Amino acid sequence: MTSITLHGAAGEIGGNKILLEDKDTNVFLDFGLSFGRFGSYFTPYLQPRKWSYISDFIKLGLLPDLEGLYRADYENRFRKSKPEPEYDGIILSHPHLDHAGHISFVRADIPLYCSMGGKAILQALEETSAGFHEFTRLKEAFKLRPFKRDSTKMTRDKETKTERKINIFTNQTKIDNLTVHSFPVDHSICGANAFVIETSAGNIVYTGDIRFHGRRSNYSHFFVEKAAEFDPVLLLSEGTRVSERTSFGELDLERELKKEMSDIKGLVIVNFPARDTDRMRSFIEAAKSVGRKLVINMKQAYTLSVLERNGVSEVPRLDEVGFYIPKKSWGVLNNDDYPHNIQLADYSKWEQEMLNKSNAVTDEEIRENPQEYVFRCDFYELKYLFDVQPPEGSIYIKSVTEPFDEEMEIEKAKANNWLELFNLLPYIPLHCSGHASGAEIQDMIQKIAPKKVIPIHTEEPEGFRAFDAEIVIKQLGEKYQLN
Repeated sequence: MTSITLHGAAGEIGGNKILLEDKDTNVFLDFGLSFGRFGSYFTPYLQPRKWSYISDFIKLGLLPDLEGLYRADYENRFRKSKPEPEYDGIILSHPHLDHAGHISFVRADIPLYCSMGGKAILQALEETSAGFHEFTRLKEAFKLRPFKRDSTKMTRDKETKTERKINIFTNQTKIDNLTVHSFPVDHSICGANAFVIETSAGNIVYTGDIRFHGRRSNYSHFFVEKAAEFDPVLLLSEGTRVSERTSFGELDLERELKKEMSDIKGLVIVNFPARDTDRMRSFIEAAKSVGRKLVINMKQAYTLSVLERNGVSEVPRLDEVGFYIPKKSWGVLNNDDYPHNIQLADYSKWEQEMLNKSNAVTDEEIRENPQEYVFRCDFYELKYLFDVQPPEGSIYIKSVTEPFDEEMEIEKAKANNWLELFNLLPYIPLHCSGHASGAEIQDMIQKIAPKKVIPIHTEEPEGFRAFDAEIVIKQLGEKYQLN
């Protein structure tokens, strides 16, 4: 028997957790965080309880109630964990958190299948984030060890780590009795893939997240062409923008950026998604065209270095940008009144590795020569404007999605207060979506010509009924049998 169960991405954007069962093989297509459902219960001041992550998330519908799936250190806090896994792998389409965010809860002996770019992004996020991000290495929780100096006393063990088995996609990957054909596609993060999966009931196509108007639209078109050759029985298609008919492309955005940056006498301040390396490329090229250099933050710079170390091409190189070194905590970096070790104490180990690189940029350099830089500054970095001091004639370009919920509206209002303080209103909105339009989805479905289509990753699954295809709409947790 072959079946599909949507444990996420049913009637919502993101939270993809799609279980594919074929005979004795059980795999998940992505294992992401549902931002909408999570935000229904939690705020920055009301956070989950660590000791009962899994049990609480199951009760809230954030995780499926399945045994043999979750890591023992957390699952054993509310029920006995199974000694062996009952799932054969997670096939990751790309490393956005709404597709990858809950992999941290999955036991280490369930392998992860992903692209090299996907692995590098997850590794960088794991190393630079303070949140619960344990994608490649799991730190064993709730474990004690003897004190090193006094073995009669116990302390919390924060050192034991388990490496997750990660398999990098080849063009054709075998997972038990499944054959997975992976195809790189265009999306707003590197390492994105779509798949054709050969099952005993026929071939299944999974789009992941896809667009046709970015820098690598040819990848997406090639995937569609090849997927059609498999004569699929089922297409799992994302539909984030199913009701929209047009798309503003990444190269269109780059041209508009060049226009907006021309003749600016002050500092060009911008905001764009942290791990969108295609958007970063647009800002790099626009900055070059007006004799400036893009300055990103330290996490972005570290991510570029990890991508380079993993041999990921088609992303900006670290030496193409500058990166900003902010004053933190004590604010004594480069202050000779303090010893060097005290200056470094504000920074974590990975940050210290970056401090002496030749393309590091300080607030003083930006203040003295604002016309030389394009300074990336997101909502959480607006406080650095106190140090950068944008002069008269500066602008702010916002290249992220506009608010679509109450929490984002509140965040926007706060950001506007900062921008008003520094005379940066009105800001310039200039964004390009990471998702296909409804017209592009319709064209994709017509070309792939599956027997049936299940809409996923959309709040408007009924919108697919306008297409010339047999649409099957499934609810959260509802199983769909293919044979």
